[in-house]
Amino acid sequence: MTETEVTTAGRPQTRSPAVLTQAQKFPVSARSPSSRTVVAIFALYVVFLFALNVVHAYQLGFQTKMYDSPIYRWRESLVIALSRMQPQPLHGYVGYGSILSYLTHHGLALIGGEADPMPSAAERQALVYDGARMDRLMQEASKVAIDPNLPPVILQGNELGLVDYTYWAFKLYGININALVLFYFTLLFISVALFFVTFRHSPFCLLLLMLYLAAHYFALDYAQTRAILAIQNSRFFPVLALLPALHLMLLLVMRFRPEPLVVAGAAVQTFILMFMVFCRTQTYWEVFAIVLGAVVVTGLRPVRHALLRPGQWLAAIGETARETWPAVLTMLGLVALLGYSHFVPNKDLYSRESTAHIFWHDFFVSTVSADPRLLATYGYGSPSYTDDMGYLAALHDLRGRNDGTTPIADEVNGVLGIDIFKSNGAYDDEMRRLYFRVLREHPRLVVRSFLIGKPLDQLTAFRVTPELWKRNSYLDPMILAVAATLLALALGAALPTRRTALLGLAAIVVVLACSTMTSFFYPTALIAEVLVTWLMLVMVCAIYLPLALLFYFLRRHAVPAAGAS
Repeated sequence: MTETEVTTAGRPQTRSPAVLTQAQKFPVSARSPSSRTVVAIFALYVVFLFALNVVHAYQLGFQTKMYDSPIYRWRESLVIALSRMQPQPLHGYVGYGSILSYLTHHGLALIGGEADPMPSAAERQALVYDGARMDRLMQEASKVAIDPNLPPVILQGNELGLVDYTYWAFKLYGININALVLFYFTLLFISVALFFVTFRHSPFCLLLLMLYLAAHYFALDYAQTRAILAIQNSRFFPVLALLPALHLMLLLVMRFRPEPLVVAGAAVQTFILMFMVFCRTQTYWEVFAIVLGAVVVTGLRPVRHALLRPGQWLAAIGETARETWPAVLTMLGLVALLGYSHFVPNKDLYSRESTAHIFWHDFFVSTVSADPRLLATYGYGSPSYTDDMGYLAALHDLRGRNDGTTPIADEVNGVLGIDIFKSNGAYDDEMRRLYFRVLREHPRLVVRSFLIGKPLDQLTAFRVTPELWKRNSYLDPMILAVAATLLALALGAALPTRRTALLGLAAIVVVLACSTMTSFFYPTALIAEVLVTWLMLVMVCAIYLPLALLFYFLRRHAVPAAGAS
């Protein structure tokens, strides 16, 4: 019988053998299917996994409920989005007070004075969990008569991207909760399609795509945790952002050349990634992973070699930019996002206001909460990891300095208090000052909080989250991952080469290190994207590598046996 040397997958445009399948000798009768057939089979399974995620999301009922933690973020985003859809639309992330007034007087009042009587927490929860009532309320609010004399509405101390997410969901699919779910899967579909087209000739990369979709299936179940509740909660958006980030990281590791179609796909993925950052600043760690990955994987060789040769700096920078172009594209996207966030919001109303999630409040609260001595000194009797701790610390500081000039000062009957809704930006500035005061006064305790307290609190947060310990939540994703791995190995995926393994290990170390950033900032169980990242790594180590070894030995024994016959 004649033997022929075949490869099981086409070569991507790369200078690195990072995920290419090694040529193997097989009998003609065992020859792999054609490249088009391989791509078609992969496409069918990817479509199946994507559809399975959509069906599972609807089985869990995300299209029939909003989330009640926190309501403020999406309520104000809803008001501003609906204000853009009026005959006389508002821009600059500003909403009509009439729309907010309608919502507050029909069950969504949160702050004293917004309605009389105020709804109880149970009444608000019953409303936001009732999809039919919420759909009617949103549609009615979009049709209210506008009173231009009411004060305008802005989104304080939160990410403005949720306004755009809500607006485009409603524009595309109508004013209802289901539109928010459909828009999520629209973005995910675009990202999946771009990933598949770019890496269609790499069985291992397509395996990573399938493992992501299998892990995403787990994340849907995890989204039911008490403070996420729905995938349209911006706390869940970093899960979607993982795929664009993985796309850009693989372009780096595989050294794809910046060809027009490849760059166009990467640009769209960068846009989706930055949009998710705009919706949830927690996603920043994924951006840092790409940039740091470029440094670790490429080593910035041209720049290092030209350090002592000033005449070669320009050429070295150009060569480095070509080698790390996905990271350069990511940085350009980040610069564009920061510029947009600075210039587009209404200058008058946002001049003192944060255009993203308040940072120093959470940083102060988490640092103090993670160390017993800091908590005893700066907790002022409040429970750990609560917003009240930050408010009490700011109030205690203002009263200690007798400072009634700050924008958040609120004096009633000669008693100095605070009202953070006067300016979340000014409040966060106050918390920044307090944080650095704690750092100056107790540097050792702050370091201990980071190195010991926060890691332990992160483990505790996971331990007390029941959704993480439901074994059934892992069964289906693991079955899907095993099927995907067997398919990829049968169609050409192979063991990595030594160089590939080293590059992959470097990238994994970078990603894992960056994924811990959220825990060092604020220990919480609400980091579904980190769990998805870890689960994908477990799938690679516990499923792909053992099965790849098995396939390798089976193929080695199959070839001599076939030759002997």
